[in-house]
Amino acid sequence: MSIHRLAYLLRLRNVQRGLVTRSLIIDTLEFEQWKSTSEIASELPVTTATIAYHLRNMEKEDIVVRHAKGKGWRFAPIHQTELTEFLNRQKSRSKK
Repeated sequence: MSIHRLAYLLRLRNVQRGLVTRSLIIDTLEFEQWKSTSEIASELPVTTATIAYHLRNMEKEDIVVRHAKGKGWRFAPIHQTELTEFLNRQKSRSKK
């Protein structure tokens, strides 16, 4: 099982089991189509609660977005930033 690069989170400890689960979730998601938590769970050997937990954590890091009316989840729009901009944001967060 390969680990998807988006499975690594900045605000959470990245343990092997979580990385594998998030990689599986990422493999089932799409950019255009919304998928509910139960639809994702039907494709994976993981409980709906575990999937919801990981989706909420990925949402905090702008990897996925939740539909405002509850239609499900999909990938967030990709926001490319320059490395210097990213590092400046990290420094400002650590000062708080």
